[in-house]
Amino acid sequence: MTVLIVVPVFNEAETVGHVVEAAREYGPVLVVDDGSRDGSGEVARRAGAEVIRHAQRRGKGAALRTGIAAARERGAAAVVTLDGDGQHRPSDLGLVLAAARGGAGRS
Repeated sequence: MTVLIVVPVFNEAETVGHVVEAAREYGPVLVVDDGSRDGSGEVARRAGAEVIRHAQRRGKGAALRTGIAAARERGAAAVVTLDGDGQHRPSDLGLVLAAARGGAGRS
C-alpha cells in the first residue's frame, strides 16, 4: 500500500521540522504550507518533506484538501494526516499504518 503523510501547517516553524523528520520513518511526507509567514515551508523542506504552498491562508480544511488531492495525483492508496505543531505523535504512525494494512504495528 502506497502511503503519503500529509501535514498542513500555518506558522509552525518551531515544530514542523521535528514532525517531518520523525514521520519520514514511515513514508514520504507532504507539507501543505497554508500561507505561513515564519518559514514553516522551508523548515519542512530542509527536514525532507515535499512542500506545497498556498500563497495566502485558506484554512486547515483547504490545506488538507490540497494535500489529499496531491496524494491522489501521486497514486497514493492511503493518506495519513498529522498536525505540524506536534500534537500528534509521529511514532503512532506505525500502529495506524499496520491497522490500515490489517496487521500489527511497531510501537
